[in-house]
Amino acid sequence: MLWIIIGVLMLIAIYFGYQRHLNKNLPPGPWGVPILGYLPWLNPTQPYKTLTELAHKYGPIYSIQMGKHFAVIMSDPSSVRMALARNELADRTNFTVINEIMQEHGLIFTHGALWKEQRKFVCNWLKTIGVCKFGDKKNNLQLNIMDAVSSTISKIRHSNEFPIDTGKLFLVYIGNFINHIVLGKTWPEDDLNWIYLRKLAEDGSKKFAVATPLSVLPILKVIPKYRKTIIEVIEGVKNTHFIYKTLMEKRSGKIDDCDDLMAMFMKEVTKRKNDKDPHYFTEKQCNYLLSDLFGAGVETSVNTLRWFLLYMALNKDIQNELQKQLDLVSTNGAVIDLEQIESVPLLKACVFETMRLRPVAPSGIPRAVNNEIWILGFRIPKGTMVLPLQWAMHRDVKYWVNPLAFQPQRFFDEDGNIINNKAFMPFQAGKRACVGDTLSYWMLFLFGANLIHNFYISMEDNLSEKELNTIMDGEFGITLSPAAHNIIFKSRV
Repeated sequence: MLWIIIGVLMLIAIYFGYQRHLNKNLPPGPWGVPILGYLPWLNPTQPYKTLTELAHKYGPIYSIQMGKHFAVIMSDPSSVRMALARNELADRTNFTVINEIMQEHGLIFTHGALWKEQRKFVCNWLKTIGVCKFGDKKNNLQLNIMDAVSSTISKIRHSNEFPIDTGKLFLVYIGNFINHIVLGKTWPEDDLNWIYLRKLAEDGSKKFAVATPLSVLPILKVIPKYRKTIIEVIEGVKNTHFIYKTLMEKRSGKIDDCDDLMAMFMKEVTKRKNDKDPHYFTEKQCNYLLSDLFGAGVETSVNTLRWFLLYMALNKDIQNELQKQLDLVSTNGAVIDLEQIESVPLLKACVFETMRLRPVAPSGIPRAVNNEIWILGFRIPKGTMVLPLQWAMHRDVKYWVNPLAFQPQRFFDEDGNIINNKAFMPFQAGKRACVGDTLSYWMLFLFGANLIHNFYISMEDNLSEKELNTIMDGEFGITLSPAAHNIIFKSRV
């Protein structure tokens, strides 16, 4: 027994000695344990808060072992922007579980030639549908968003001020707008395909939260709970792709004048049918790309809008002032448009402040180092996972006065104009910044302005402090979303 104990102690000593050798010139950080690293000390439901506490202790760049992944956490805005702009950080982290689900296709978690080709294609598609500074296409795109806004307002009015689950509400109408531009198709609310796709979207974040530990500890797949979740997610992907394939078959030969993503991709496939140069315009890539763009567009917009309404409900003085300013630009009860919103900087400031306090990706979306680099005097080895920690940057007292408070005025200069704060990065930065940031802002501005203009926003009465804190702490899955709650809309115009 004594020799066994001595042997174990020697192995532990050798392990930590080897780690010290490997850690030469690496950023500082906490020790972990073999295999798990620092995972036992991470908050399982709010890991970004633990990572922020470590940033306070170790500084704006530190290292941490997270299961199989060696990670570097960055929280200094200037350094983050500089790092994310480098070619060495143009790749996503290679997560085994994500690869199993996405088959290294789509856009968000791809890399290399496929990512470059498909990102360029998506950027060109966004310009084609009207994501530009001016022109008829922009006007038409805005009208499509405004149609979704009008339908949402009509649905709310029929609720007769009954409390509404905004998650389900926005998923129907924002989701159908995304369907229109991505699939060239909208469905009635009671359509079976649309009911199924909405159910997948609702469950996806929860299942992703269950599966997240697999990203850093793939061995957990042997545990039935985790394996069952992955099987369910993959089954959902297959069923979604079947719906897409059926839709593509029905649209064959009818897409000449269409500019939705599916149609543009189908036309590109035909164009490159006899192309001898390598490319990734295949049916498989189309299915995963459509899923990526739908999921990203819906998840971020729906949850940010839900957070926005919560902050409006909790800050009645700001809500009232915003309503006064929106009243001044509204004409004849029509939907307030983007041009009118330019005259209401408070609306933009409220959206920005919402995104600062409740970023959809509080831990940042991981990047992977494809070649060893040096950042702030520290060596970052190839294969390192780099996390730009939005939660920390958005709450850093060096850049934000009273950072925990909801204060939209912080985004104004002395003349009342919107200012940029370098620590504000809701859509990340660099080569893999969100391609749909402009479109997302347009949706948030149009929905936000018109909902606040048309309704008094409040929460249900008699919520306890504990219940309110639970709602505002949120649930962290694919994105950070509010916990289950209802909003009361009382008509004002």
